[in-house]
Amino acid sequence: MREERSLSPSTKRIADLVATVSRAPDDAVWRDAFRHEFGRLRTELNLHPAESTAAATFAAAAQTARRVAADCLPLSLALVMHLYPLCALRCVPLPWWSSAGHRRSLLLHAIDRGSLILANAGSERANGAHIPVKLTQSQDGIRVDGTYEYVSLAHVADVVLFSAPLAGTDCAMFCAADLRSASVRIGSSRFGGRMRVSDTCSVTFDNHRVPVERSIVVPNESALDCMAQYQRSWFQLLLGESYLARIEQLRRQWELPLSATDIASLNEVRLLKEYSLRLLDEATSSSAVESLSRVTAAVKLRISWIAQSTAATLRHLDEMSANELGYFRLQPTSDDRILRSIGVVTAAPSSAAA
Repeated sequence: MREERSLSPSTKRIADLVATVSRAPDDAVWRDAFRHEFGRLRTELNLHPAESTAAATFAAAAQTARRVAADCLPLSLALVMHLYPLCALRCVPLPWWSSAGHRRSLLLHAIDRGSLILANAGSERANGAHIPVKLTQSQDGIRVDGTYEYVSLAHVADVVLFSAPLAGTDCAMFCAADLRSASVRIGSSRFGGRMRVSDTCSVTFDNHRVPVERSIVVPNESALDCMAQYQRSWFQLLLGESYLARIEQLRRQWELPLSATDIASLNEVRLLKEYSLRLLDEATSSSAVESLSRVTAAVKLRISWIAQSTAATLRHLDEMSANELGYFRLQPTSDDRILRSIGVVTAAPSSAAA
């Protein structure tokens, strides 16, 4: 194994965070330690990228995700859960004169002014796993009741984004709910071991109010699906960057050679990513978003197979890191679901593909 490289400031902060929370004797001490160490780390990272194009915004967000993932993949995954909804919110095409465009501008102004941390709820992982959150129209906004089981950065996030059906209507609402409220309860960690630093917990709303200006009507199922595909495309691209950065670091650390197949696969990922970024800049219609979704799913599947192949090679050297790489197969959209969408009956990649 090679000598460790000299530590950058953020690398030291990440090491301090992991070491400090791992020594916490109980859950209360762990939460306090995580908040403190995360607060120190965030000052060294660009967590609110805002560039002139969607592709440039992605590049800035990806740099942050990669920088953290090289040292701690679980923490990078948590930051992606902040970065991808922020980037999607910032870049989704909305007419500036519309009510949705105006409310989006107000929310982004508040996020940037306060350097707020976002969380995202309602992922595919939780589908069918809990009673859906109930939204009810009230005189002073939207009332929220119910639980989301998986919310990353739960103890440090300021705002959680989600969409859910509005009771008594055929519409859904996209909401930005404050997490720092007496009507919000954060549960215990959903993961153990090093994955715990993703700070993924359940979040329960009990008669929680979302102001009108923090909500947007999603008029029909087609619009909701389009919005979900756009967000998921950002998620898959940024998550893929995290895994690639971690794989690169582990290959350097353990001096793992690249085969001709590895090089060809990485080249395919590079080309697909370039095409995805072009589509990001052109995503002004539902058909364009659908194309973007298909291509980013292909990127995700390719990177997942690279991760699985690396994990298999690495397992006898670094089992913990190998296990972390294996999670990508299950993360939304899962490999099985992508394979089914292109007509593959079996979920297992061939040895050549892997």
